[in-house]
Amino acid sequence: MTSAFDGFVLNRVALAVGQVTHINAAAIASGTRLTEDLALSRFGRLRLAICLEEVFDVELANEVAACFVTVGDVVGYFSRRYFRDFSAPVRAAAA
Repeated sequence: MTSAFDGFVLNRVALAVGQVTHINAAAIASGTRLTEDLALSRFGRLRLAICLEEVFDVELANEVAACFVTVGDVVGYFSRRYFRDFSAPVRAAAA
């Protein structure tokens, strides 16, 4: 199931990828592969992880970052882990 927040997260991830790879963020899609399509080396993936930590203001474990294959994997991780309550209904304020 796709989160309502995935588009926002994809934009932020694409900007981080663009900073690391110097590729236009508009050219980054969820199916973009980190190693094959973006030619990220081990060092490049580390730089991306650091950039993602700064963008999302979180600490990203090396084991987690190593599991990302596509941009969609990154988006899914951040959407589920940090924005899972976004679609929860907002309660009306008590009068």
